[in-house]
Amino acid sequence: MRLSDIISYYSRQDITKEMISIANNREIAIKYSEQFGKRPDILQFPDDIRKQARNGATSFHCSEELWRDPLALDSSLSKGDLDDLRIGFDLVLDIDCKILSWSTLCARIIIDYMKTLGITCASLKFSGGTGWHIGLRHEALGLVATSFPETPQIVARYLKNVIKNDLAEAILRKEGDIKNIVEKSNKKRGDLFEGNNFNPFSVLELDTILISSRHLFRMPYSLNEKTWLVSVPIAEKDLEAFNISSAKPQNVKITGIKFLGTNAKTGEASQLVIEAWDWYNRTKHKTDSSEKQTEKNIVEYENKVPEDKFPPCIKLILKGMTDGKKRALFALINFLSNAKWTPIEIENKIYEWNKINPKPLKEGYIKAQISYYTRQTSTYPPPNCKEYYEDLGVCKPDEICRRIKNPLTYPRFSLKRSS
Repeated sequence: MRLSDIISYYSRQDITKEMISIANNREIAIKYSEQFGKRPDILQFPDDIRKQARNGATSFHCSEELWRDPLALDSSLSKGDLDDLRIGFDLVLDIDCKILSWSTLCARIIIDYMKTLGITCASLKFSGGTGWHIGLRHEALGLVATSFPETPQIVARYLKNVIKNDLAEAILRKEGDIKNIVEKSNKKRGDLFEGNNFNPFSVLELDTILISSRHLFRMPYSLNEKTWLVSVPIAEKDLEAFNISSAKPQNVKITGIKFLGTNAKTGEASQLVIEAWDWYNRTKHKTDSSEKQTEKNIVEYENKVPEDKFPPCIKLILKGMTDGKKRALFALINFLSNAKWTPIEIENKIYEWNKINPKPLKEGYIKAQISYYTRQTSTYPPPNCKEYYEDLGVCKPDEICRRIKNPLTYPRFSLKRSS
């Protein structure tokens, strides 16, 4: 792309106005062809962009973190200093794949899953290459999202785990045969499998590298030097209809659709954050020897555990919940699956329980949760007793509870009493 065309594009008032609208409180990095300029930097006025373009700027990048004073950032600052400067952070998921249609499938599955959690503010933009960026504003993440970069990293890893099977099925369904995937991805057949199953993340990345302190993402309406296409925001409903020609600089139109716009309800994505941390805490035994030992010691039952042998916390949950229903559902499914209830029995019990909740969960959310857990090849126990059930308001321990650390262990003692 000629320098004159780059300058002409970044001189458009409508473009610079949109770019400046996202720049407040963010660190900015400006790329000049192959290298970045000084950091930290900021953009305050539309004319700043035009001036930088005339100086050879080709693309503009900004932080997902929001800072009190971006210019105070320095590579010598400690994590504590960075935490003091940070006033919040957005979540930006970077979907990258050589095949745009596969990236599109991934974006759709993630957005639809977010909808089951009641998230309606997810924003979307074309990366300018062959992928998508999905964004959630910091207000939506809520007060439960306090640690950076741990929270967004864990959310991204959790989403990869949640969507893996659906994404594999979607790509296979679209291509019809693994041979087509091998051909299009230019990879060896053996590299596409994890055991006997197609691993979609062998051909697609849900980038978590982006999610680290002071890492950046391409600003909305910035050019991409590899393709000279524009990173344009689009409405989620237009995802499948997206035409790459609309991202050519000469065709770009401002539609009013914003990436990381201001329509987020406070805390509307907090359940996603809670679920991700719950999942992380359940699986971290792989690197946490003490938790690994706890999991090893949890009993496995040969037969279905009857409801009258359940621990007090699970019994109280089953009486209905005013608050914390999604966290309670998480605990219920894991408890019942380990208590040797069949998938049909679990589904029936969950729907029965939901009917007695003062404000029932949406059926689509329950269906998505049950579907996900029943497809897993391994099970994990429900969350340990400490704090989790106290927060839900259902921790009413009896004499057995004082001897255990996880609700799943309770029936081992209650069953003995009746034998």
